[in-house]
Amino acid sequence: MRVNYRPSAKFSIAASETCDRFRLPLPNGNFSVVLASLQGNYSLSRFLAFTSLIQMDTSNSQAVIANLRLLYNYRPDSDLYIIYNVGRNSPALPQPIRRKFEKPVSPSNTHTLGSPDNGMRETLDAVGP
Repeated sequence: MRVNYRPSAKFSIAASETCDRFRLPLPNGNFSVVLASLQGNYSLSRFLAFTSLIQMDTSNSQAVIANLRLLYNYRPDSDLYIIYNVGRNSPALPQPIRRKFEKPVSPSNTHTLGSPDNGMRETLDAVGP
């Protein structure tokens, strides 16, 4: 199930939830996985946008993960992304099991080689320390 809401041309929010059931011919092979997500998008201008995605996954010890991206379109078919990912197991878990995982800020650059009509795109990724 997915619900979308767009109160203005610059802002949108969406929530979704999926449930998958598995029946495998293995011991403990019957289980369900629930994935819930909340996504928000805000366009600051034609060239600058901010997006966020928060997900909870029951198959990974109730993990909660957030992905935040700032997108700058500095020329047609050329984008610069600043990406930040962070996650944490559910606070409902006992303290020794709970852990935090984090990826540093990651810049990514996508641009077109030659003319935009030739369809050749190249992505350059750099990962922080």
